[in-house]
Amino acid sequence: MIRPSRALVALLLAVFVAIPVFAQQPPAQEPAKKLTFIIPLRGVADVEMLQPVTVAKGNEVVTTLKIKNVSKEPIAGFKVDEMWWSKDRSLVPGGGQYRDKKPFMPGEILTITLTTVKDKNMYTNYYQFSHANGTVKQKKVAKF
Repeated sequence: MIRPSRALVALLLAVFVAIPVFAQQPPAQEPAKKLTFIIPLRGVADVEMLQPVTVAKGNEVVTTLKIKNVSKEPIAGFKVDEMWWSKDRSLVPGGGQYRDKKPFMPGEILTITLTTVKDKNMYTNYYQFSHANGTVKQKKVAKF
């Protein structure tokens, strides 16, 4: 007789413990974020650029560029390479490089800082723009 009453007590105890556990409401979930796919530009991208600012700081030459995407689509893998030339038009080793990891959206303005080691032969610099799906046509402007 003792065994059935123990089983009944264990069953009642399990029910009283299980009811509060299962009666709890689930935590509120955030609404699902809407996924948007960005289709990048293919071919020639158009950008505008302000006059670069180049400053010698200690043993380095720091160039700051401000670039605006004036294309109608985002630019994927936007890249800027800086090359330095000497007075006799020979290439000076070094130069900074920048690559944008996210799409460069239409109307967005990037501030890019390129750093290179100072060399006594540095005379003038040149910037080469490119992107993952084509070429970049740049235009210097006075302001955006």
